[in-house]
Amino acid sequence: MSKGLINIIIFIAACVALFYISQNLINEKKVPSFGNILASSTSEFASSTEATSSLIPELASTTVDQNNLVTSSTTEVSTSTSASVALSNILSLKSTTLYTTKGSLKVFIADTDAVREQGLSDITSLPKGEGMLFTFDTSGQYGFWMKNMNFPLDLVWIDSNYVVANVTKDATPDSYPSVFMPVRSIQYVVEVNAGTADKFGLIKGSSVKFSI
Repeated sequence: MSKGLINIIIFIAACVALFYISQNLINEKKVPSFGNILASSTSEFASSTEATSSLIPELASTTVDQNNLVTSSTTEVSTSTSASVALSNILSLKSTTLYTTKGSLKVFIADTDAVREQGLSDITSLPKGEGMLFTFDTSGQYGFWMKNMNFPLDLVWIDSNYVVANVTKDATPDSYPSVFMPVRSIQYVVEVNAGTADKFGLIKGSSVKFSI
């Protein structure tokens, strides 16, 4: 028998032996069958897909957070725009000079219900030396509050003879919805930055002058 033939017989015998050994191992479940291997791979793929799907809520959450940021930014822009519009409206009003014992103030005139209701609300600040003069057709007890205000004010209550009836000092935004009232009938009210009344000598009994 040639050496080549012997090698072929040995190879075939080894293959047969390996086949029987592998079958025995599979039957004893020590080695997974080819079908089980495929099933396992499919299962792992499904698990991977589920894991990927579980990320979707997180991505959705991220999107919501971004939307919230946009909403917040939009709100800030809207607030800023509202303040600019309010200031622009005030600057478009008629103005006059209010003369006091210690100087003069530029005051914007609020002489209609709409303008009086808006007042200095919504604006972020008031330049020094400026204010708003509220005028009424007749004398009376007119109440004021600090709705939508962003800084404290002095309220100077003035009667029809241009005499200061009293002064409400440092009325703060957080005082809303409290209503401030004069001690007696008045016809004019001047709103200025807190501390301005003392600086310009606007005290009870003092006189002022202005024309409207």
